[in-house]
Amino acid sequence: MKDEYDLIIKISNDDGKAFEELFNHYFQYLHNIAYNRLGSAELADDIIQDIFTDLWKNRRRLNIHTSIKSYLYQAVRNKVYKFIRHQTIRQKEVYIRKIYDEYYSGNPFAQSHDLLEGEELKELITKHLNELPDKSRNIFLLSREKHFTHQEIAEKLNCSPKTVEYHISKVLRHLRSNLKEYVITLIPFSLL
Repeated sequence: MKDEYDLIIKISNDDGKAFEELFNHYFQYLHNIAYNRLGSAELADDIIQDIFTDLWKNRRRLNIHTSIKSYLYQAVRNKVYKFIRHQTIRQKEVYIRKIYDEYYSGNPFAQSHDLLEGEELKELITKHLNELPDKSRNIFLLSREKHFTHQEIAEKLNCSPKTVEYHISKVLRHLRSNLKEYVITLIPFSLL
């Protein structure tokens, strides 16, 4: 590959061929790094595409103090870490929602051997919900007990759907944080 410094200067001056050369030279290397951490070629492709898209978008502000290879390697590591972290948080939220939906709202389909844990969890959820501001708690209960959509809640409370989403996320974060020890005993280690 040509001198990396010259290549970066050309890219920062909108040289599409230089960018293509950089992409072709490093794509497989970066893809392998992402694939080894994620185990999915499709996810690895998406992450590498995002990195190169960001690189092109920010080409005029590039300030690389290491080699391009090191810079791109770090970018892959950061994107992969961010993706894994987001997925882990998402899985925890889904699990908390499942627990809440099954136990707190009195789901008749909850398995009988889980009823004792369910009652204990229901009490804990109620306790932690009562620690929240009224607005957050009410929005969350409208969503979970009354099964209102975000739009329906927004119309009922004269606020935006984004506000509803904010309050529901706030409650889920609060529950996840306060039920961490309880949840650890209930969910597989791989989801934590």
